[in-house]
Amino acid sequence: MDYSQRIRVLKDRLHRLETNDRDNFGVRRKIRREIEFLEKSLQEQNS
Repeated sequence: MDYSQRIRVLKDRLHRLETNDRDNFGVRRKIRREIEFLEKSLQEQNS
């Protein structure tokens, strides 16, 4: 799975967690960090 596919999957998972409205702040924060890392890696790879 490449970076863009992984980012898409994580964003979808994050959206589902946010709409679920449960107490899962730690999980959402971890997913956001992973998305930021992957987006940064993807930008570095493309430049």
